[in-house]
Amino acid sequence: MKVTTEIPAELGRQIDRIIRDGWFPDQETVLREALHQFVDAKSFLGDSPRMLHRFAADALNDSKPEVALKFVNRALSLMGNQKVTDFTLYQALVELRVQVLLVLGREIDALSSLEEAREQMPNNPTIAKWIEKLTRVR
Repeated sequence: MKVTTEIPAELGRQIDRIIRDGWFPDQETVLREALHQFVDAKSFLGDSPRMLHRFAADALNDSKPEVALKFVNRALSLMGNQKVTDFTLYQALVELRVQVLLVLGREIDALSSLEEAREQMPNNPTIAKWIEKLTRVR
């Protein structure tokens, strides 16, 4: 398979630096490795809440809220199994889930999700502001 694409200038400079530093012999090899890594990451989605957040955000930006919700729900379920919780990532996932639910017109589910998050992070001002905003709208 042959792929042709435009590469933004900043990314092109980073690729050139990688080649100059001797990591790869040429652009084609860099791009092949990057695609391979990306496909591997996509294949193992179920293991990385951070990657799932990224894919959920991309899906929402692509006007695919149902797909985004699946990704964010999977990421949140994985967060519950971790020994140490990354609260920044957890908050980002909750906020993304709320945004997706609001796009889908599911305000009650969004509020419920925020209430659940408040149990995990009782003093989080961002979660409190979201709850206040949604309560006011209702």
